[in-house]
Amino acid sequence: MTDNNLTRLTAHKLRELALSVPEGQFLGTEKDLLARFGISRPTFRQAVQLVEAERIVATVRGLNGGLFSRNPDMEGVVSSAASYLRSRETTLGDVLLAANSAIADAVGIAAECTDAGLREELAHLIGELTARQARPQPFAAFRDDELRAIDLFCRMCGNPALDLMIRVLFRVGMAAFEEIFEGREELMQQRRTARLHILSAIHVHDRARALEICRRNGDLSGTRLAPKLLGRRMQTMPPAVPED
Repeated sequence: MTDNNLTRLTAHKLRELALSVPEGQFLGTEKDLLARFGISRPTFRQAVQLVEAERIVATVRGLNGGLFSRNPDMEGVVSSAASYLRSRETTLGDVLLAANSAIADAVGIAAECTDAGLREELAHLIGELTARQARPQPFAAFRDDELRAIDLFCRMCGNPALDLMIRVLFRVGMAAFEEIFEGREELMQQRRTARLHILSAIHVHDRARALEICRRNGDLSGTRLAPKLLGRRMQTMPPAVPED
């Protein structure tokens, strides 16, 4: 077996070991793990670097040190996946196609959510959005409301795979969000209205209506954007910078 393959195999074993125990669990000292895997120190350290980059393990130096398990955090996973998509020359059209489908799935499941805490949060968000629906909204506030709604959809659907997919796609798509909506008051207002109607349908468990609004909103996103923008590679777009 080549050194690279042995490093990858060791990284796989470390990954499986770390994910099989609670976060913060002591996995062993370097000496312990070298003996367990029967490999050289350089190979082991290269493997540790791979899984540390995935935020699955943490190395503690000194007395009582060694390797400890970590749970990958959402931010790290989303950031890495978003960077990968941008490196693959993903277009805005690609992102919209995948995001619209994933959001519709999440919304459909969210409409069946019975969690009292999440439903209370939903009612509060609907009240906030309704209170300011008739007033013009600056882009930064519009973007923040969009992210709040998406975050709530993800948590109400309770599906980790959909949650991750949507957050990754929005991380990539946010780079183009300002270019799509900035200064286009009519388009922003249509999006705000659709968002509020989706939330309201979820609130009354009307899955069919929520999905229909999602479909129309997705069609609107595609037909209102210029083909040149839909075909643009995402890595050419600057990231959205939150305003103070």
